[in-house]
Amino acid sequence: MDANANMLSVSRRELKYLVSYEKSLELQAEMEKLLKTDAYSQNGYYKVRSLYFDSFKNKDFAQKYDGIENRRKIRLRIYSTGQQDAKLEIKEKSGAYQKKYSLIVDKDTALAVIRGEYGKLLEYNNGNDDTACRLYSLMTLGAYRPAAIVEYERRAFMYDEFNTRVTFDRCVKSCESCFDIYREDIPYIPVFNDKVILEVKFDDILIASIKSILGKYNLTNVSVSKYGTGRPIMQHYIL
Repeated sequence: MDANANMLSVSRRELKYLVSYEKSLELQAEMEKLLKTDAYSQNGYYKVRSLYFDSFKNKDFAQKYDGIENRRKIRLRIYSTGQQDAKLEIKEKSGAYQKKYSLIVDKDTALAVIRGEYGKLLEYNNGNDDTACRLYSLMTLGAYRPAAIVEYERRAFMYDEFNTRVTFDRCVKSCESCFDIYREDIPYIPVFNDKVILEVKFDDILIASIKSILGKYNLTNVSVSKYGTGRPIMQHYIL
């Protein structure tokens, strides 16, 4: 298998804000004047669904809950239940900075990973990128297993300079009891009823025009995690 095209690593800075639905509409109108929408947002919002994995002792969740600066998440992501592939990712954070390693796997491999059959990942290993091998090692040694599915609607804007990307995520909901990411009728519960998550991602420098907009609306950078808030059972009954 030629896996070169299946692997991707991205390193950048990320800022997050939690805003009201009304304010998000005003901000989107501002962004439309400056940025172009990405390919997925040509018709507005699109669906994002992620299955998060965690270790046997929920180490990744605990580190987020405890505010540990250097931490990671492992997730499997799709955009449609009809997809024949999925994106398996390691996302590492250090404060406002993040690095993401992605591996595109076919649907059979995605389902195998959900079942805990991580050996399938070694079929994607090659000499140029160790993402598949690293995922296999982390998930096997850490006894990772599915923890929660989080789904939301996203609208995204982009600007080529400094690889800038601005996203608005609404209608965030999660499920801690069903882990079939391709299933149509997942029994979700809402996470944010009236809030929208604004994320600003960029390399090196945030362009002045976007910085000006964020300042105009007096936005405060917050540490909000879709995975963290998407596990209310863990938060309220286990911790």
